[in-house]
Amino acid sequence: MRSYHLGDLLIGDVIAPAHTLVRSSEMISQQGLDHILLQFYRRGRSRVETAYGTWPVSEIQAIVFDLAQPVRIVADAVDATNVLIPRLLLEQQSCQPDALHGRPLDHDGDPFGRLVHTFVANVAACGDLFDRREAQSASAAIIQLCASWLRGRGEGRTSRNPDVRIRVRRLVEAELGNPELTPGLIATRLGLSRSTLYRLFAPDSVVAYIRDRRLMTAMRMLAREDGSRPVRIGQVAYAVGFTDERTFRRAFKRRFGFVPSSAQRPAETGPHATPGAVLRHWIESL
Repeated sequence: MRSYHLGDLLIGDVIAPAHTLVRSSEMISQQGLDHILLQFYRRGRSRVETAYGTWPVSEIQAIVFDLAQPVRIVADAVDATNVLIPRLLLEQQSCQPDALHGRPLDHDGDPFGRLVHTFVANVAACGDLFDRREAQSASAAIIQLCASWLRGRGEGRTSRNPDVRIRVRRLVEAELGNPELTPGLIATRLGLSRSTLYRLFAPDSVVAYIRDRRLMTAMRMLAREDGSRPVRIGQVAYAVGFTDERTFRRAFKRRFGFVPSSAQRPAETGPHATPGAVLRHWIESL
């Protein structure tokens, strides 16, 4: 597997021997990932089993996986291109992808599907050559193309009720700028007990999760290279829910190892980090 972080999504290639993969309800509840995976086959075949049915997938097709829904995949040796997109970014393009979970889509006979596949494959082929601004532009283009292609293909299925951990994460993202965002507010909004909320985020605390999301959002705001004027540190601190700049600076340095003003030159991922740990961190940072 070769993967690249383009800021708003992950993209890459995977070559795998024959395999069986199972994503269970327990795994979904534990991880709380609210992302859509599109896998474009170049070679190989598989069988995908979901609550909606079972479908054969061929080498001219792409599969849509909703990581918040269970699935079982039995595959021959495959060569494919992967794109992992946060669901919210697709929903902002009026795309409801959860109803497509497990469905194979033809990316060869459909002209627009062929365009999407070609663009995605070309971006993946040179993912390590982009600077940050180019990566962000490519990411935005992929999201728009994928949303346009997937929009309206759900055959009228009703959306499922998201797992409670995903609902908590969505609320946290929506309220990051609110300094009053606390476990009590989350429990009240979602009708949860505090003990349930704390259990969902064990062994880490929900308070630590909120702070980490605030700091990750602040990092992205500071590291943007879109040609706009640099933002003030204080503005970023208040935008992500900190009540004073000094506390924000200390928390930022503890999290990333450098002060906010150095965010244009973020530290590289440690050389001894395992590929799995790096990939998991990337997914959670999207």
